[in-house]
Amino acid sequence: MASETLSYAVRPRVVGIYLGQLAFLVGCLSTPPLVFSTIEREWMPAAGYLIAVAALAGGGYLLQRGHRPSDIQWNEALVVVAAIFILTLLVLAVPMMMAGLSFLDAMFEAISGITTTGLSTFKSVEDKPLSLLFTAAWLQWLGGVGIMVLSFALLFGQSASTKRLTGVLGPQQGVLGGTRVYATIIIRIYSALTLIGIIVLWLAGVDLFSATVLTFSAVSTGGFSPFNASLGGLNGGVQTLVILLCVSCAIALPLYYEALRGKWRTLARDPELHALLIAGLVVFALLVLRHWTETELASRRTMDLVLVAFSAQTTAGFSSVPIGELDAFSKTVLIASMAIGGGIGSSAGGIKLLRLIVLIKLVQLLVLKTRLTPHAAVPTDIAGRDWSDSELVGVLVVIGLFALAIGASWLVFLWFGYDALDSLFEVVSATGTVGLSSGITRPTLEPVLKGVLCMDMLLGRLEILPLLVFLAPRTWFGQRREIPEEAQEDSPR
Repeated sequence: MASETLSYAVRPRVVGIYLGQLAFLVGCLSTPPLVFSTIEREWMPAAGYLIAVAALAGGGYLLQRGHRPSDIQWNEALVVVAAIFILTLLVLAVPMMMAGLSFLDAMFEAISGITTTGLSTFKSVEDKPLSLLFTAAWLQWLGGVGIMVLSFALLFGQSASTKRLTGVLGPQQGVLGGTRVYATIIIRIYSALTLIGIIVLWLAGVDLFSATVLTFSAVSTGGFSPFNASLGGLNGGVQTLVILLCVSCAIALPLYYEALRGKWRTLARDPELHALLIAGLVVFALLVLRHWTETELASRRTMDLVLVAFSAQTTAGFSSVPIGELDAFSKTVLIASMAIGGGIGSSAGGIKLLRLIVLIKLVQLLVLKTRLTPHAAVPTDIAGRDWSDSELVGVLVVIGLFALAIGASWLVFLWFGYDALDSLFEVVSATGTVGLSSGITRPTLEPVLKGVLCMDMLLGRLEILPLLVFLAPRTWFGQRREIPEEAQEDSPR
């Protein structure tokens, strides 16, 4: 086939150089847990973080040495992004093991952190070392948009519309173009929202450590809490602030840059912002209607439902009520909410609201075409712009892959005899990188099922395609392009 003749396997040298650059940066960004554990005099975890930082930064420095090609294939870029996530979680599982976790549980917590999921096998978090709690939250903050943005900066030069469509990656020419400027803007916005969150929660009466952990988890929509009851033991004002932080980071972060430049209408008119608020309110309304007949709804109960509704929709995973005690209807509503998720270009997970909008519009167009003449032109204006056939196919493929991943994982849980609805809830929560749990995820969960959830979390965060490319044999074996000497540049040392 012509497509096979024109296809190329990845060039290990190119992958190694770019992976080395990312690993070096991630290693440098992994120093805060080392500093924190040293300050707390938790020497065993500190030794583990020192090993992790040295492995990432030192190994990355060695890998990136040499000439860096100015061009990179799309499959090479996808491999680099998948590889940096896998490498980071493997290395950062080491200090968690040195803090007393088993290998499998350390891997589970590391994957849950770096994918911003928040599922945990811990029975209790309040009895864990502070360094472990800080690391869990820091991993979520780093995985929120940090690694993706670093990948953009080194690998891609996409148009804004393509970034909004794919959420991660897309094949473009001139891959080292203006994306570094874009990445710098996103990092500044993400950091500013983090600083604002810490200050606001601290002023609201939360101690500085808890305010920091909660903010890291909220802006990354990770949902990790230093309290056993998640947000259950906090007052309504603090809960509201945390959820507002989650909502603020569940929409496309570039919109804030446009707003700061005076283009407030861009933010106000964003279809995903409208969809996020509407979806959250619909979920809340359905939960209220379901629970209205139980007793007269108290204000505290109303706040709990608001929190769980927007926590599911933003894929944050915070909760103030035991999810396992909810009825079947409420769990089903939350499953749908978690599967949809937040906006593209945000730190939220799920299939993303823009893809849902596109899917709904495509269904409307198909219905419309049934009453048109065969040669009638049908406009594909969706969410304020025209979409190419390849873009629309890409949306449908991502949605289909998410559905397949969820279905396959669900069958494994059913094989082990778990309740069908609770199993689906757990799988969707993992694949949507949400972190709400029906109670299945626990220390005694079968190792096979822990592995399934780990794969779901990684698939969900990478939006499946990069990991599929990474695992495909044809990615690694086959004809390779030559690296032209004139296209090479010195890699920074």
